[in-house]
Amino acid sequence: MQQYILIFFQTLLAFGTIFVLTKILGKQQIAEMTLFEYVNGITFGNIAGALAIDLEGKIGYYWFGLVLFGLLTLSISYLSLKSRRARKIFTGDPVIVMKDGQILEGNLKKTRFTMSEIMQLLRQKNVFDLSQVQFAILENDGSLSVMLKPEFQPFTPGNMSNSGSKVQQVPMELVVDGQVIYENLRKIGQSGKWLLEQIQKQKPVRSIRDVFYAAIESDGKLYIDLREDRSIQIGS
Repeated sequence: MQQYILIFFQTLLAFGTIFVLTKILGKQQIAEMTLFEYVNGITFGNIAGALAIDLEGKIGYYWFGLVLFGLLTLSISYLSLKSRRARKIFTGDPVIVMKDGQILEGNLKKTRFTMSEIMQLLRQKNVFDLSQVQFAILENDGSLSVMLKPEFQPFTPGNMSNSGSKVQQVPMELVVDGQVIYENLRKIGQSGKWLLEQIQKQKPVRSIRDVFYAAIESDGKLYIDLREDRSIQIGS
């Protein structure tokens, strides 16, 4: 009977610790569920399970390990939030696996996905003909984002009015949380000076740090969101 009472209180301790840690860590793990987040969840569960049913007097060790693991996870989440380089290391980047109806075999090999798995993900998006795909991007959580060619997209007032527009492109981030992504700027053949000039045409910001997010959208326009939560759009 004494052992059952001990397990009861240890389970409450494990449950309470997990509850507090998940509140501190926020909803990011549930929202993303990358491979790192998935393994994290399993490890949390294993440590908490050991803490709940330990009868060998090692409860302090298990509790310390659980809290330490939570703090390490919090640290990594904070680094990923503040640094694009850290985010790339811990979670990776989305990978383009199809472009203009063609399979990019080299990129597909990097993801360790088979073509059968890609086809299954495409069918889940109601895409059965590869020739209709403008871009297919494998996200960090293993899901597939698909952009159809303009002629195969569902008709809406927006795309009907732009039926004669140029071929769409993959949206490309240029600024994230005040940090310029120079790698993407080089891909479009532009510089940080050009980017700042484009932003200042619409809003006299003092520096790029005043911009929370900026990206070239699929229609070639530059989307800008300032830190004071006012957004504008300008033609590219």
